[in-house]
Amino acid sequence: MELFIGFFVAMIVLSLPMISLMLAIQFWLDPLLVVIAFLVLYLGLFVLMGTAIFLARRYHLSRTRYRGVRFAQTGSSLKYGFLSMGYTFLTGLTIGWFAPEAHIRLARRMWNGASFGSEPIQFEDTEEAMAEPVWKSFAIAWVGGLIGYTLWGMWFATNMDPEMMVSQEPDIGFIITLYVSLIPLGLFIGTLFAWHHAVMMRRITKSLRMGSLRPTSTFSTWDAIELTVTNTLLIIFTLGIGTMAAQMRLWRRYAERLEFHGHVDFSAIQQSSAAQPSTGEGLADGLDLVSNF
Repeated sequence: MELFIGFFVAMIVLSLPMISLMLAIQFWLDPLLVVIAFLVLYLGLFVLMGTAIFLARRYHLSRTRYRGVRFAQTGSSLKYGFLSMGYTFLTGLTIGWFAPEAHIRLARRMWNGASFGSEPIQFEDTEEAMAEPVWKSFAIAWVGGLIGYTLWGMWFATNMDPEMMVSQEPDIGFIITLYVSLIPLGLFIGTLFAWHHAVMMRRITKSLRMGSLRPTSTFSTWDAIELTVTNTLLIIFTLGIGTMAAQMRLWRRYAERLEFHGHVDFSAIQQSSAAQPSTGEGLADGLDLVSNF
């Protein structure tokens, strides 16, 4: 019921004003002003997406309990939204090279506002976390992806008849050849970025601390590849119905790869005093965002 109400409220608050504003802009403004207005609108949408992710995390943690003690998320969702928008802009300006730094900075802000009851969770750049090859894996994936796409483009230009691409009638053989040729390219680039994703997951996990308790992760490149392939097939063959199952499979794998070192003095931890949201993650659902821990 909380999730349903949250989704319903978000649709009223988000969809109706957005549609009304877009129609008003197109009817009343000059073409140049329409372009400027839509640019501002899209920038605002990026802020809204970051805000929605933060609010969804706050809801998730507020409804997660262990030994009767609930988790909590504090901090400004709007500030997180603006940071997310700014980092997205910087990532675009750097052709993707700011992405790893943006990921780590957003994770640090999110986790430093999380707690288990009265015990805060801290994000620290530990020696073990810094040893993960975040930049190396990203650089190899970025450069390897560029090389792979260039080689595919050269092969495509050499072997494909230009008349097929401008023909009014679709050529079935051309279409099949095109999509089949993209399979090895996708597997190659996907494997490289799966390595980077696994490295990033381990980097963030090893940066966390709650008292003397520290988690580590053994999440591997193969885990990322296997989950991506099987979850994609699950979603396709269930016509989207399996999306929730795919999300749970991802969370389960993350949890299965976790190891904890240290201990927690549960007797010293009190219930969280942070206010709990009364409705679910409606804004994230309305924007079709899938958030996770």
